[in-house]
Amino acid sequence: MNSFLNKYKFILLLIPIGLFIAFLDGKILEGFLATNQIPDHYIFIVSLVLVVMGIIIAVLRYDKKMNK
Repeated sequence: MNSFLNKYKFILLLIPIGLFIAFLDGKILEGFLATNQIPDHYIFIVSLVLVVMGIIIAVLRYDKKMNK
């Protein structure tokens, strides 16, 4: 079981992040993205992707340091 967790821990990180993004997206669509302006949506999506990538990289680096 431990080897399974070590092998697929990135998926376990993505599930809560995906749920957070879905919740955040629902709340934001009620607000400033309700105008359906395409550039606003692209800016929002790109910023979310960059933030999530940063969080994943930070967590994986921290985990790698803890395992040494």
